[in-house]
Amino acid sequence: MEKPSYDELVEFDVYYKKDSEYSATARLLQSKWRKNQGYDFGKYGSMKKNYGNILEKNLAFNEKCNFLTDKIKKVVEEEIKIAKRTGALIEKNRLFCNLLSSQPLCFNLFGELKYDLNVFKSILLQLLPIEIDKIIDIHFEYSPGRKKINYLNDGTAFDIFIKYLKSNKNCFLGIEVKYAETLYEESLEKANKNYKEIYKNITEKSEMFKSNSVNSLRLPPLSQIWRDHLLSIKMLQNNDYHDGYYVILYPYENKICREGIVEYKKYLKNEHNFIEMYLEDFIEKIKENINEKWVKELSIRYLGK
Repeated sequence: MEKPSYDELVEFDVYYKKDSEYSATARLLQSKWRKNQGYDFGKYGSMKKNYGNILEKNLAFNEKCNFLTDKIKKVVEEEIKIAKRTGALIEKNRLFCNLLSSQPLCFNLFGELKYDLNVFKSILLQLLPIEIDKIIDIHFEYSPGRKKINYLNDGTAFDIFIKYLKSNKNCFLGIEVKYAETLYEESLEKANKNYKEIYKNITEKSEMFKSNSVNSLRLPPLSQIWRDHLLSIKMLQNNDYHDGYYVILYPYENKICREGIVEYKKYLKNEHNFIEMYLEDFIEKIKENINEKWVKELSIRYLGK
């Protein structure tokens, strides 16, 4: 993948010097989609200029135009209420205003599917090497025990959590969704600050990792994947579910993210509960199974086709 030209990035107000090739491409796609929808753009936080991938704040909050359908908007409203009760981390400016963020991507990918679990089951069975009899529900920004000592004693959560039945037994998929991220978003200093001895204990008890892996896993670009993966492992160690899998969903074209995951897998003894799923494949399967306007918009917005 080649980075878009400087002239095109400037034309759509998305030139950002620190962007990777994929980040620049994704940021450009979001600005093109916004412009095609006729939405104004703006800035938030510490940004000193307007960016094409940022929706104007009043528009974003009032119209919820970061989301593709009314059903998805309804799911967003419900999940914000749940977050207030559970302490789930949903940063509203990022959710409503930033077209590039993976958080609205989660809702745009899974919000409509929450209303048709049979179709969703069919899509997953076409993509994943697992057995599913029935999907029970989809949750967003979910943790079974946020900051509880019998889990990770921190705020780690899955972007998407799917509870399902297999042979009348409860199972789960804990999904982490990436879009333009490089896996280097967490600094070395922050990774060291976030580290807890319980991570090492869970890692060694699981017997899923190669010996002496912790010193590498605790550092970027592996640290966040490791914590998410550990949460799924701890749920199995606690016998919360009969079976479960950690799934990382990301664009294959995001080379830096892909390389980080390849590196992570070097430290695994086996990949029993670790699954990769590509955004391109997931959206294509949605297109094959659902013929609705929002699906076409989803593909154009995130894949450019």
